[in-house]
Amino acid sequence: MSRILLCWELGTDYQHLLSLQAVARFYHNKGHEIWVAGRDASKLKRLFADVTINVLAAPFADSTAELGVEKQAPRSYADFLRRCGYHHSDSLSGLVNAWANLFSFVKPDLILIDHAPTALLAARNMAVAKISVGSAFSVPDDNRPAGVFFPGDLAKQDIIRYEEDLVKNINKVCIEFSLPRINNLADLFSDLDSCIFQTYSELDHYGYRSAVQRRDTIYVGSSVAEFSEPAVFPHFKGPKIYCHIKGSVETPVLLKTLQAIECSAIVLADGIPESIINTHRSRHILYINKPVNMQDVLEKSTFAILNGGISSVSLFMKAGIPVALFPLHVEQFLMAKRVEALNAGIQLNLADVDSALLGLKKVNSRQKKVAAGLFHEKYEQANAHNELLLQLALVEQNFLFEKLKS
Repeated sequence: MSRILLCWELGTDYQHLLSLQAVARFYHNKGHEIWVAGRDASKLKRLFADVTINVLAAPFADSTAELGVEKQAPRSYADFLRRCGYHHSDSLSGLVNAWANLFSFVKPDLILIDHAPTALLAARNMAVAKISVGSAFSVPDDNRPAGVFFPGDLAKQDIIRYEEDLVKNINKVCIEFSLPRINNLADLFSDLDSCIFQTYSELDHYGYRSAVQRRDTIYVGSSVAEFSEPAVFPHFKGPKIYCHIKGSVETPVLLKTLQAIECSAIVLADGIPESIINTHRSRHILYINKPVNMQDVLEKSTFAILNGGISSVSLFMKAGIPVALFPLHVEQFLMAKRVEALNAGIQLNLADVDSALLGLKKVNSRQKKVAAGLFHEKYEQANAHNELLLQLALVEQNFLFEKLKS
């Protein structure tokens, strides 16, 4: 039996937990000892009820207030990291020290990482395999500078400076803890032995990766979430629309638009105030407050309206269903750009009802349906769950069993 540590440092979406749950269940059933260091330890026991795990709180930091950038979207992965404690070497030193002590306590035989760059940094001198098992966003491309979110920023001096300053802070900490130094941000992630991304290559946030990165990267696809509640669309004419976006200041515009068109809609009210729901009730819109059976949704929907989370977009695209996306943060914005590049969806403009109506008309067009259908044809026979289990089994064989032999 080996001791496996799953690390989740950054990001607050439930998708991180669902991803780790599938991984933990596989290795638990194989008889391994499972440790989970999670950003939100309070959610771990509830979600891992059927798996025996040892819970630890993952070290993490939020530097946005200190930097005064709470309302500004990060422009590169380096800009993103400086908001997570990498802005100053003293801050980063504390995080690395905490991760190092956590590793010393657990003594893992394998480290699985879901958006935990500081765990990866702290483990640079450890003789254990480090595998990324999360979103493609968590491992930036290996360009220099790495992971630039907006193409127009590629050659801008402040973007270049973000990475240069970040590398200096990282190297100060590397010297302090006797860790191998890095030449650029991509060097940090080159320490990963393998990446298992639970999406499709066309939906990789960073687009087409270099041959070096592709060599150690596997895309396994995305599985349907298991919820038992059936999806019952109201019996009205028009397209069947599944809508799951988090409440924001633009939400009333979207709901007013759905009221105005001939359709049959299910709206999952995720953080949408009851007062706004009551204002926009209609017989052809069903508001629900808990997830329904997604296989049911996929079989019935004409198109979907989403924020742009990697899991939900992957599911609808694999099913050949166009998507209208309203991103709330940069990760979702990058996903919207990938979908638009495939011509299988649009980025929704919710400035006003007329703009929203135009967007819904576009996503319901034959052109978008054909493009989504091509994606469906390519991956129709793929089984994401089985592929994930296969890759996890190969990790066990290559990095645990081989280690025991030696």
